[in-house]
Amino acid sequence: MRYEKAFNVWPLPSYLRRYIKPGQWVTAGADGPKGMYLGQTERGSDVVAWPQGKGSNIAQKAKILRQYATAHSKEN
Repeated sequence: MRYEKAFNVWPLPSYLRRYIKPGQWVTAGADGPKGMYLGQTERGSDVVAWPQGKGSNIAQKAKILRQYATAHSKEN
């Protein structure tokens, strides 16, 4: 699977954000924090794992949030 360079998700409308591949790095704002996009819920809420603090275990956080995103997605 090929990913793009991290990009700002704010200018994208909700209907386009649902096509972002899970695992893609995104930013919140032009110079905002970088996080891992994990999907979109049925109601259009974006699920992103934002690393917080030194030594943050983003892989563990991403696994839990991806399960949440898929459980509440339009596909289910």
